[in-house]
Amino acid sequence: MAFTFSDTSFLYLMLIRLTPGKVPESLHALEKTWKNVIPDYPLEYNFIDQDYDNLYRAENRLTGLLKYFTILAVIIACLGLYGLSSYSADRRTNEIGIRKVMGAGSGNVIFALSKEFLLLILISIIIALPISYIIVGNFLKQYSNRIAMSPLVFVGIAGGAILIAMLTISFQAFKATGINPAEALKVK
Repeated sequence: MAFTFSDTSFLYLMLIRLTPGKVPESLHALEKTWKNVIPDYPLEYNFIDQDYDNLYRAENRLTGLLKYFTILAVIIACLGLYGLSSYSADRRTNEIGIRKVMGAGSGNVIFALSKEFLLLILISIIIALPISYIIVGNFLKQYSNRIAMSPLVFVGIAGGAILIAMLTISFQAFKATGINPAEALKVK
C-alpha cells in the first residue's frame, strides 16, 4: 500500500520493503503496479544492501592497500635502522673494545649502543601519536556508526614499534659484543 499527497510527476524515489524469500514475485508485482500508475517512466530499482556494499567497497580496497604498504614501510624502516645500527657499531668498535676490557657485560654494551636509537624512536612516537589520533578521528567522522578510539590501541602500536626497532638494533649490538677486545683496539 502506498499513499502520495502530490502529483505522480513529482515522484522520483520510493523505498519499498519486499517480502523476504519472495523477491522475484514481489518485483514482478511491483513492475505491474508501476506500469499502471506511472507508465511514462521505466521502473529502475536497486537494493539497499548492494548500495551499502558499493559504498564500503572502496574503503575495503583502501584497507587492503594500506595493509601492504604498511608492511612494506615497516620492512624498509627496519632495513634502514639495521644499516644505521651496523654503521654505528662499526664506528664505535674502539669504544666497545674499551668497555669490554674495563669489565662491561654484554647487556651494558647493548644498552649503550641502543640508547641513542631508543631516544630517537621515543621522540618519533611522541610526534606520531597525536598526528595519528587526529587523522584517525577525522577519518572516522565520515561514518554514522563510529567505533571509539581506544588509547590502548595507540599504546600497543607504540609498544610494537619500540619492540620491532629494539629487535632490529639489538641484533647488530649483540653481534658487536662478540668481537674480541684485542681486535677492536688494534690501530687501523
